[in-house]
Amino acid sequence: DHPLQFFVGRNDQDLPRVVIRGRVKPQKPNLSGLVHVDRFEDQSAMWNLSLTLEDARFQEVFLRLADDMHARTATAPNETIATDRVGSIIDEWRRLLTARATGVLTMEELRGLIGELWLVLHWFTEDRSLEAAIEGWLGPLGLPQDFWFEQDGYHEAKAIGPSTTRVRISSAEQLDQPDMQLLVLLVANVDENQPGAVSLPTIVNRVHASLTSSGASDGPFLERLEHMGIDLADSFYLDTWFIVSRVSAHRLTEEFPAIRASGLPDGVDRVTYAISVDAIEPFRTRTMEVH
Repeated sequence: DHPLQFFVGRNDQDLPRVVIRGRVKPQKPNLSGLVHVDRFEDQSAMWNLSLTLEDARFQEVFLRLADDMHARTATAPNETIATDRVGSIIDEWRRLLTARATGVLTMEELRGLIGELWLVLHWFTEDRSLEAAIEGWLGPLGLPQDFWFEQDGYHEAKAIGPSTTRVRISSAEQLDQPDMQLLVLLVANVDENQPGAVSLPTIVNRVHASLTSSGASDGPFLERLEHMGIDLADSFYLDTWFIVSRVSAHRLTEEFPAIRASGLPDGVDRVTYAISVDAIEPFRTRTMEVH
């Protein structure tokens, strides 16, 4: 009795795909850079709206979108209204998934952000421009890993305090990329007057200054801060200072102690875990002492 036809499956490249079929020509919506949208009329004069997910790691949320579209169009009195609802529903999801985050970061989240910004400024600019380093900084945009560069793949950053003995991993996908690198930064809370101390506003200003001096656009950088809902005027960010004293790089081989999504039994999901700092020491490839 549904006014539209829904097909859910995979395309020839084994990517998740949803096709909505009807006699009414649909709008061609803009959903996400991860979803390829196509609209075409087939030989039987039926219009097809095809949504293909190009990154299978987001399959669960993609299928929830399909469920939502199917359920909310089922009650439409006719095909024209159902087709219009499809466009409205996709637009709602687009606005939801690009909505600005709210609230103040926790202390550990702030420590992690300081570590990532330090890597943007110092570590990843050894072999590329600051602008390119920012383009490869994907963590704030919601991807499982913090950085990706065409030359050397994925990098995950973890900032820990001086007394921390474990590195926390937030998902089974986070360390599930071939030959990726785990960067562990020692980032201590310090007094504002300690030499080398940085707060979030100061390190953000350094990134801005470096971009300006090189003539590069600060648009991608501002986009990432906005996506995290960062208010640099918040007193917590102004009054909390850190110092980065060491960075260690670890290569994730098959023997690296990690839980990977590709190796989980069916039905196991939303995995978080911790790895002992001592356990990853044999996989260390480089250490930088920061002075």
